[in-house]
Amino acid sequence: MLYGGSRSGKTVILVIVLIYRALVYPGSCHLICRYRAKDARSSVLHQTLLPWLNKIAGRNGYRYLKHESVVILTNGSEIWIGGLGDREQVDKVLGHEYNTIYFNEVSEISYAAVTTTYTRLAKVTPGCRNLYLYDCNPGSPLHWAYKEFILHIAFLTGEALQNPELYATLLMNPADNSENLPDNYLSNILGNLPEKQKARFRDGIWQIPEGAIFGNFTQSMILGDSDLPEDYDRFSSGQDFGLHITNVKIGWKGNAVFVLADYGAFNVPTRIFNEALVARNWFADDMPVYCDPAGGERIQEVTNGVKANNSVESGIDYICSLIERGNFFVSAKCVGVLSEIWDYRRDEAGQIVKTNDHYMDAMRYAIFSDVQRGVVVL
Repeated sequence: MLYGGSRSGKTVILVIVLIYRALVYPGSCHLICRYRAKDARSSVLHQTLLPWLNKIAGRNGYRYLKHESVVILTNGSEIWIGGLGDREQVDKVLGHEYNTIYFNEVSEISYAAVTTTYTRLAKVTPGCRNLYLYDCNPGSPLHWAYKEFILHIAFLTGEALQNPELYATLLMNPADNSENLPDNYLSNILGNLPEKQKARFRDGIWQIPEGAIFGNFTQSMILGDSDLPEDYDRFSSGQDFGLHITNVKIGWKGNAVFVLADYGAFNVPTRIFNEALVARNWFADDMPVYCDPAGGERIQEVTNGVKANNSVESGIDYICSLIERGNFFVSAKCVGVLSEIWDYRRDEAGQIVKTNDHYMDAMRYAIFSDVQRGVVVL
């Protein structure tokens, strides 16, 4: 994984590596993917891959099939471009086997999506050692990539990785690439950013991003089993649908909220996901499961499923008020919620960034929808 600041050359280096592998191993197959396929095409394919193919292989050394988003080299090797954010793209991505899978801006991609894609690194090409490649601008230190690549601990269990030597990293910052940048980029552009953005995009530091919605959430609010209450007044949970389907379970104790458990899966039907929750003894008879109202008929496949209140801003404000009053806690076992909570943010225009937010949506449904029933008063 190459990580670090903006315009440091991470994408260029990994694209060149991928081109080299495609040229050296005839008939090999490679994938470049982002959260959204359109971003992969615009920022990687057109800005990096095709220009460097022209330099290295020449314009006659390949052909690009736009309708398939695949580059085919004259030696039979293929370079596919895809996204992990919509079902049609995922079906296309998972329909092939690869020698290289390159996750571009992996900080925007969920752990479940990445690990599901892992299964496709299965093509056998003589002499070619199969590889995963990653790059990212650093996110929060609770992100799965930080835990596995920097701390060398397993994201789901917190245990030491069995083969940490396989998780190689290199920090690359724009200062290392200054000869390829405009004269004023480092001083005038990156140097004048707000401190948090400067730390991330200039210095490559993992920290809470600028615009974090739950930026007041602190490490002290993460509780081990022994610090959680022994009993609760009641429980509720929230479920988000989509390619990455998630459920977050909440325990209520007085005016305090405890996020007790979370579970997610990638590219599975609602019925199968619900069966997995049943197997985990997830549901209580009187526990409502507040579901994304856009789920339609899928809500009927959820045990105790009802439509959630999807007042996004009101729900966010309520959770922020819980955090500010010290009435919000998360079990250390809730790795999905914790991986998103500091990266859930607004962009420069104040809009919520809709990437890697599935647990945040499910958590909001579980908390605010239950509040709207009139049983909690702060």
